[in-house]
Amino acid sequence: MTKLLRDDLGFDGMMVSDFSEINDLYTFHRTARSEAEGTKFSLERTSIDMSMVGMDLSFTNATPALLDEKPEILDRLKESARRVIKLKLKLGLYDNPMPGEEYLDLVGNDDDIATALELARESIVLLQNNESVLPLPKDASVFLTGHSADNIGFQCGGLSVQVQGVDGNEQFQHGHSVKQGFEMITSNDSFTYFNGLNATGDYTEEDLATAKEYASKAEYTVAVIGEHNYEEKKGDIDDLTLPLGQIEYVKALSSTGTKVIVVLFEGRPRLLSDLPANVHAVVNGMLACELGGQAMAEIIYGDVNPSGRMPITYPKDSGNVMIPYRHRVSTQCASGDYCEPQWIFGHGLSYSNFTYSDMSISTTNVTSSLDSVNVSVTVTNSGSVAGKETVMLFLTQPYRSISVPEVKQLKKFSKISLDAGASQTVSFELTAADWSVYYPQIGQGLKLVAEDADYVVAIKPETDCDVYNETAAANPLCATFTLSTGDYPFGSLVAEQEHRVRTCEKL
Repeated sequence: MTKLLRDDLGFDGMMVSDFSEINDLYTFHRTARSEAEGTKFSLERTSIDMSMVGMDLSFTNATPALLDEKPEILDRLKESARRVIKLKLKLGLYDNPMPGEEYLDLVGNDDDIATALELARESIVLLQNNESVLPLPKDASVFLTGHSADNIGFQCGGLSVQVQGVDGNEQFQHGHSVKQGFEMITSNDSFTYFNGLNATGDYTEEDLATAKEYASKAEYTVAVIGEHNYEEKKGDIDDLTLPLGQIEYVKALSSTGTKVIVVLFEGRPRLLSDLPANVHAVVNGMLACELGGQAMAEIIYGDVNPSGRMPITYPKDSGNVMIPYRHRVSTQCASGDYCEPQWIFGHGLSYSNFTYSDMSISTTNVTSSLDSVNVSVTVTNSGSVAGKETVMLFLTQPYRSISVPEVKQLKKFSKISLDAGASQTVSFELTAADWSVYYPQIGQGLKLVAEDADYVVAIKPETDCDVYNETAAANPLCATFTLSTGDYPFGSLVAEQEHRVRTCEKL
């Protein structure tokens, strides 16, 4: 926290501990033999400026004794005091200890509600849509079920209203559950609602029989499942698999012949076993919160064309849950074979079809770290409805001498809107900041190295440029450029001082 954050990154702002973490050096982590020793460690070994605690005064009480023992600690305390005072002055807290009071009445205003709804619409991801079952006709026969179908609290997760979240709809005055969203869009007699399932996966045989009867009479069944609320340790689990009862419940409904659409509300990618193979569609609402139910209903019935993309790799089995899309090329799966995910990073379907063509690259040879590479591609909405598409550019360095290279990394993206039949050329500029990597040694100034090497550009997350078989040129969505500064093996050191300033501004 000193060498990397203060020295390498040049961060001179205030640093605060997590809640009670300095005391936890003794009570939890066992790296200190007392709370007083934990206080001593924080002052001698870190540049933390504030100890976050509730009513505990152990840090305050231990410090005077530590000063008596080691008077030189006073300079360290003054250093932190300066940073705390500097931040308070910057925020105007000495002039107005309660800033923002005039904005309290604006909380929950119409603009906030509209923004929350739009965020939910943009973030929900259509993961699977077999036989284009979605969107549903508004007069379709639908059975709605699942423990999260009429529970706004489960759409929001932990740290919503209360630390561990809340159950139900009562405390969300502006919100809508999926059931309420259905009621806003369709007539009440177009769908039937019954829930016989708990978040734990528990259900009675009687409730399952009732649910199956409703499902058998409906052309479509929408099952809204996922997680209960949690925060921190109370949410810890030893198996990412969705509770087995949830999977069994949905599969039992599918066995009746109804076309099942699974809606997920979850704060992490719960493993689904063979559930996707037994349903027609899967929609991931993640934790879209209050307006998530309305946005989900709008997407299911086609008032909104889904455009969200997965921000993570959705794992398929427990052996590979820790393998992200940008993993090192030497990382292997539990089986040693291809790490097949449930859905890849960046995956997301639409009710439109988008085609890519005419990818071009401005140069194939870069001789200076000050040069840039421009990449463009034409995107066409070849579907019948307007939609939004996130155009993504990935970069791969197949061989790197200072560290093991990643399979690929997302470097640029742009979300565009296209009417049916319309096209747009999307352009990206790559610079040394995109193709450089950090020199892998803390305490060396966090240098960026632009290594002389080949770099492969790929458009779209599913594009495989097959970089080790030299077939990238055969893929119309792949292109290669070579950095040749003459400074091999380490290439050019990017102006780290300028980069440090940019990094600290982000912090």
